[in-house]
Amino acid sequence: MRKLVREEVKEEEKRKKKKKQRAESSDDFEAEVDGAKAFEDLDDEPYTIPKHETQVESKSTVEEEEKASRTVFLGNVSSQAITSKPAHKTLMRHLASFISDLADHNPPHKVESLRFRSTAFASALPKKAAFAKKEIMDATTKSTNAYAVYSTQIAARESVRRLNGTIVLDRHLRVDSIAHPAKQDHRRCVFVGNLGFVDDESTLNASEDGKEKKNKPPGDVEEGLWVHFGKAGKVESVRVIRDSKTRVGKGFAYVQFEDENAVEAALQYNDQKFPPLLPRKLRVVRAKGMKRRLDKNPAASLTAKPQHPKAKSVYNAKVTGEQKSRLGRARAMLGKAGAFKSAESFVFEGHRASSKQGTSGLKLGGKKKGGKPKTRSSKRGAAWKAAGGKKQGK
Repeated sequence: MRKLVREEVKEEEKRKKKKKQRAESSDDFEAEVDGAKAFEDLDDEPYTIPKHETQVESKSTVEEEEKASRTVFLGNVSSQAITSKPAHKTLMRHLASFISDLADHNPPHKVESLRFRSTAFASALPKKAAFAKKEIMDATTKSTNAYAVYSTQIAARESVRRLNGTIVLDRHLRVDSIAHPAKQDHRRCVFVGNLGFVDDESTLNASEDGKEKKNKPPGDVEEGLWVHFGKAGKVESVRVIRDSKTRVGKGFAYVQFEDENAVEAALQYNDQKFPPLLPRKLRVVRAKGMKRRLDKNPAASLTAKPQHPKAKSVYNAKVTGEQKSRLGRARAMLGKAGAFKSAESFVFEGHRASSKQGTSGLKLGGKKKGGKPKTRSSKRGAAWKAAGGKKQGK
């Protein structure tokens, strides 16, 4: 009996092992079927060429570039927009004055935010604390810069076209795009020198002499250039060169017109005084075209015009519209996103070869068809042989 019991136990164990093996084999088959289906699904999907990690832009970079296309630069903004709430509301209403004329859009057109930059503060407190206390230095300049962010790109483009040169808070407003700033054309621009370093010079002179000078209105450099040079022609932009922290001027500015003929009329203002806003004799000359040095500024090689094929020059890469926008004012605003990392920054040692030049300029070995090269040493050697191998006199 014990022998029969042992045999039955062994047969039961064999049946369990066979059942387990059958279950494992069925699971493997189902896994193979699922894998084959997944592989077939991959064949149906379109194949995309993989990119290197340096060429793939992160989500934050794309968002920053999209925000830059909706942002505009505001120049010659009255400092009252910081110190006064009614003045701030007036500026916001002016920035949104044209939105009612635009077509419906989703999301709707509106001004999302307004940020002030390049503001001179009167106290030694941190910028945020001085801004909260509204301690602004008006003696240096009565204007500041700002950045306005719209909800749509259409509204940002229309603001540049409609609001540039308009008057708000008794000042001409300069509006320019961040992603695609206006071109600086020296043929439509004049250089203005002998400007005051600060707007209200009467307060400085009174403190030096110890006497108060009355009945003398304070000067205003930037607004004065808009007003008086606007008589020569329609002004497109006024750029007063100032210190970034103190907003103290450096004594010169650039006024750009929409028409080149206005430059001829503006040159007549040379050595003239325009009180009270410009109480000095101004020096007005034509603006010169600045030549970018490629060795000092690597970014200039992206926009430099190609030189003559025979001239020794660096490689001029083709610049896309996206790279041009990154070379604009967005470079300082976007940080890492504006570093034009996708642009080619390397330089070839030599010139760029083309199919038209053939084999000219290439060192392929062998002698040239013209014989020996005509160098300085070869000429001296030929003269020495012509003289019979004797040393020539001086």
